[in-house]
Amino acid sequence: MTQDARGADSVSVQFLREQVRELERAVLVFPVLVLEALLALALILPFLSDTIDGEEETVNLFTFAGALLGPDREGETDGVDMLFGIAFLVLIAVIIGTMITALVTLQRESSTAAARALAVFTGLLIAGTAGAWLTLSLSLGKSSPPALELALPLLTVATVLTAVYAYLPTFRRIRER
Repeated sequence: MTQDARGADSVSVQFLREQVRELERAVLVFPVLVLEALLALALILPFLSDTIDGEEETVNLFTFAGALLGPDREGETDGVDMLFGIAFLVLIAVIIGTMITALVTLQRESSTAAARALAVFTGLLIAGTAGAWLTLSLSLGKSSPPALELALPLLTVATVLTAVYAYLPTFRRIRER
């Protein structure tokens, strides 16, 4: 085999490797876009609905956190409600941080720091989603508990997809190429 034939083979092999990398990245784009959409919907769709003063109210995560941080009907602020309100504000920040880091890891030349940041945000998202379920389950013992709406199940599905994307070794290997 001549020198020119080996050089042409290495160029074609390099081209094929680059094509495979591009296809692998394209395959990763769809699940990440789905999880981005689910996380965004979890932020804006109704989180729960409750009957307050005989009126049915539906709230999303933003208004739920604001209601917990604000004063109650008597104008007083409860410390436990403040704690849960701050926890839900942190959950909102974690959702937004997860959305940003998931998009950053899709970039062609993403760093290992971005992958680590996504792993950290994913861990926080798992804890936050579990905390949201726990908070909702604490209210089930009341005489008229709030009704679960669409945002929390969507957040759960998005959390599972994010965990698969961040922690599954096959996806991690493809993403880091």
